[in-house]
Amino acid sequence: TYWSRPVTRRDVNVPSRISPSEHNSEMLFNCHRLRFLLSGTKLWNSLHERWCRLSRSSPFCEEKTWWFPKLVSKGRDDDAVMVGGISSSALAAHHQDDDMSDSGSDASPMDIDTASLEGNEDSNAASQEPTAAEEENDALASTFSDPKMARVLTAIPQALPFDRRVHMFSSLLYADKARTQDETRALHQAAMRAMDDDGEWNFSGREQAEIRRDRLYEDSMNQLNRLGRRLRRRVQITMINKHGQQEAGIDGGGVFKEFLDDLIKEAFDPQAEEGINNAASSRSPLFTVTPTQTLAVNIDAGRDQETLAHYEFLGRVLGKAVYESILVETQFCLPFLNQLLCKQNTLDDLKNLDPEYYRHINGLKNMSAAEIAGLGLTFELTRGNQNQMTIELMPGGSSVPVTKENAIRYVHLVAHRKLNLDSAAQTHAFLRGFRDLIPAAWVRLFSSNELQKLISGDDTVKGIDVAGLRAAIVYAGGYHPSQPIMQWFWEVLETFTPSQQRLFLKFMTSCSRQPLLGFSALVPAPCIQQIRVQDQDEVGRSESSGNARLPTSSTCMNLLKLPNYPSKDMLREKLLYAIESGAGFELS
Repeated sequence: TYWSRPVTRRDVNVPSRISPSEHNSEMLFNCHRLRFLLSGTKLWNSLHERWCRLSRSSPFCEEKTWWFPKLVSKGRDDDAVMVGGISSSALAAHHQDDDMSDSGSDASPMDIDTASLEGNEDSNAASQEPTAAEEENDALASTFSDPKMARVLTAIPQALPFDRRVHMFSSLLYADKARTQDETRALHQAAMRAMDDDGEWNFSGREQAEIRRDRLYEDSMNQLNRLGRRLRRRVQITMINKHGQQEAGIDGGGVFKEFLDDLIKEAFDPQAEEGINNAASSRSPLFTVTPTQTLAVNIDAGRDQETLAHYEFLGRVLGKAVYESILVETQFCLPFLNQLLCKQNTLDDLKNLDPEYYRHINGLKNMSAAEIAGLGLTFELTRGNQNQMTIELMPGGSSVPVTKENAIRYVHLVAHRKLNLDSAAQTHAFLRGFRDLIPAAWVRLFSSNELQKLISGDDTVKGIDVAGLRAAIVYAGGYHPSQPIMQWFWEVLETFTPSQQRLFLKFMTSCSRQPLLGFSALVPAPCIQQIRVQDQDEVGRSESSGNARLPTSSTCMNLLKLPNYPSKDMLREKLLYAIESGAGFELS
């Protein structure tokens, strides 16, 4: 029904709209196929969602069980998106405001619209108005060149392996950037305005920001948050050091990557001593660490407009990182990731927030009536850690005791309150900012665990894939893979610890995590350039005094500038010194 002989509008006639004389076996057969498509899709998605929420150490089937091996698109996955063929209605749907209103957020985004397949022509029926989720899915489907693949990706994306969906997600980003970061178009518009304004030149191809290092979060919030959806454009950052001077380094992309990585670390750090906590010393951190050592919304942070503006800004910051394919270190709890995917959290998700609390609350279902009565529980819950308050789980809940008969209802209401309601205002604000950069339908291609990989890379890789980097590297300035110094370099890199390997990758590319699709996906390709040392006698004197030139890099070009050191030991010493110094663009 999806691929070999897909159900289409013209195949479907609803029996209630067919006169008795028109009934025939083919029409009934097509109607059965439609019902099979709808019910099968809902069942399969429910099973997959259940599988995703179980502990990954004990899944009930392997991941490849969900895949359809024969799903082959007409072209390569990288070319699946029509860069120039996105309809105006699709773009409008991508850019419309979407604040997870109650009317649309609970509907499954992967459900297939029965009315659209039935072809209802009653334009006056209120039920024919498309929901936000349907418009988002239509917008997503309209960007793919293969209509059958579009239906699969909007209804059952798990039918494709993760790496294929990452390729297609990258195609969506590339298509959107072709429109939002087209500086040629901006240059033409500036020239036209200059002619209209009698020579006044105002080129606005990039957004500009000056950020003080000692006021990183404060300056970023003030200058970037107001951009809204314009944050999709290229942003050129100028860093100001503690002396008020511009730092060396012209932002060709590398300065921005380093800036964004530092900003996210500071903004999401619950123990940060600077940044947001200095900007408002009385405000609690926006995120807290859960017992699973992941980040969750801090419900003690408050729900006032100023606090929600900070959550909205953090949503835009994380969305910008995903939009620019910059991997960050931040790890979120699965219930929060479910909310980013517009999924309702259930009791099972509580174990991914607080396993111990889940064990205790779930244990109520197995207690005797006397044991439950002895606890003296009522249908109310104390929320918060610092600013505690008691909330009724149902109207009049404070006077309703928990018994053996209603214990299951109590357990589910507690989970719903803790996972969905307590942090709803903060999460909605975060989503508003995130969706300014990444439309909701795009991230629905992934499960919550896969979304975390999209944000921060694969944690199963402890260091970096040295062999993969070696295969993708380009040599310049006279270096060649057969030279002894290059052999030394790769031997040294392989002996580094995983943390040292990640420091090296950050030194070279500004990000410590390797791309999901491998180093061959880096643009531009990673490169090692030779820096010649002219006087070898001078090198010897420098070596003995410890003053030999250090390796440097151009992170915007993924370029390592490596001097041709005379020995392997010296190469290792200088490379380690450079990557562990943390001097950024001030090191020369």
